[in-house]
Amino acid sequence: MTDWMEVFRAGKHVSANGVEREWTAKDLLKIADFYDPAKHEAPIVVGHPKDNAPAFGWIKALKVDGDKLLALPGQVAPEFAELVKAGRYKKRSISIYPDGSLRHVGFLGAQPPAVKGLKDIEFAGGAEETYEYADTEDASMDELEKLKQELAEERQKREFAEGEAAKAKAEQEQAAASFAELEAKTKKQAIADFVEQGIKDGKILPAWKARGLTEFMTNLESETETYEFSEGKKETPLSWFKSFIASFAEHPLFKTMAKPKDEQKTGDFSEDETLGKEIAAKVTPAKA
Repeated sequence: MTDWMEVFRAGKHVSANGVEREWTAKDLLKIADFYDPAKHEAPIVVGHPKDNAPAFGWIKALKVDGDKLLALPGQVAPEFAELVKAGRYKKRSISIYPDGSLRHVGFLGAQPPAVKGLKDIEFAGGAEETYEYADTEDASMDELEKLKQELAEERQKREFAEGEAAKAKAEQEQAAASFAELEAKTKKQAIADFVEQGIKDGKILPAWKARGLTEFMTNLESETETYEFSEGKKETPLSWFKSFIASFAEHPLFKTMAKPKDEQKTGDFSEDETLGKEIAAKVTPAKA
């Protein structure tokens, strides 16, 4: 209920109390021009209550289109809008003060219309409604009580639906968090296994593990962006680092350093020094 709607039209009409009057296009222009929400904002009500209450919405503005008077509703209670959309209140009418100003727009149940021929208001889903002219008529207490009950039921349904949606969202978030946690543990374990296997294969020194190699590689896992480390080949930092470690050829020095200290050879380190230079050459590219 946010679009302009026809509420009255020019012609001869009989009010609810039996008064017949001819309404001209000039009269409609006077109603629209006279309407000032700052002085009196016409409410949307049920029936035609004398005290204009309770209000389920307000008329923001009026305008004339040919021989039709149009009203722009606003601040309509969501539960009431749902009832209108469902066709609970198909008949509508307006109440006009003796000076020709709009008093309110009343939503009616089974009351026969006083003005025929107004264009139906279309809602998504095909619900229809008409707005009718009437001068004075009181809404029955039974009708108001019925409306209050229906509003309470609609509110209860909406709150239940919102609660179920919130519950489902929380469950989805919890499932996603659990999956992410399991995935992180699995990846960390895979890296730990990679390091242990590298030590056994003589390609990773135990000292590297002690210095935090596993944690370093785990942090590389979070870097998902790919880089071109070599011409024409893009890899993630972790993938490249694994390939770099795997490229180390088995060498007696790695195997010796992987053994307990009491089993490591001592004496001639010339071969070890040569290997150290080879490794340094791999890690630090030679200057051009």
